[in-house]
Amino acid sequence: MVDERKIDDLAARADETGRLLVRSGIEILHTLEAMRAAGDVLSTVLEPDEHLFITRLLEVDAANETLTIAWSESKEANALILERSSVTFSANHGGLHFQFVAERLRETDLGNLSAIQLGLPDAMLAMQRRALPRYKVPPTVPLKCEISLGPISFEAQVVDLSLGGIGAIVYDPSIRLEVGMTLMRARIVLPSHAPVLAALEVRNIRTVTRHDGALAKRAGCRFIAPGSGIEAMLRLFLAAVEQPAA
Repeated sequence: MVDERKIDDLAARADETGRLLVRSGIEILHTLEAMRAAGDVLSTVLEPDEHLFITRLLEVDAANETLTIAWSESKEANALILERSSVTFSANHGGLHFQFVAERLRETDLGNLSAIQLGLPDAMLAMQRRALPRYKVPPTVPLKCEISLGPISFEAQVVDLSLGGIGAIVYDPSIRLEVGMTLMRARIVLPSHAPVLAALEVRNIRTVTRHDGALAKRAGCRFIAPGSGIEAMLRLFLAAVEQPAA
């Protein structure tokens, strides 16, 4: 059985600086197994075409020092990932955001299931998500999110955002989103900056009133795989914006 107290210990050790580089093979194995047991999402953005690869761990094999992951739902991303000599994956677990580099990717079978095998990482970066502030996006900053939902495409306003991958969007109330829904291939757009590709997991929804008195929906979201692009985008205005979100 996975002991989540060990994840809590990693979180405590990351509290002072907000970051912790984990090199212990035992801790890395435990963390990956905890992610597998919880069904956590692993993700990466494959450049230069910005294909989002989203997967889950199927097996953590300590004896052979390998991981087995599922194929993503994107055929383009599946073809691209096998061309890489290494891939940086991101995942959230136990209040921490993890990143690790995986190498030696190859096709494999797990029982009757086709999958991808990769080598165990030598290190994992753990970041305390609660230690990272969320920032209100000023109305003067036109930070938008372009979302495709089946045959429907719509634009939402990003109203707060965190380097830890938590944020909120405001959108037209005629759009029907549901808690737990994953919005694939959302594009976060800021003028003069290259769009950042991400998937959004909807965590909560409520009705709000805009400044002009019109009703709108506000969805609290977890951003999956925004990667370093979000950090670069935030740097454009965080220097001038020092007001954490309430």
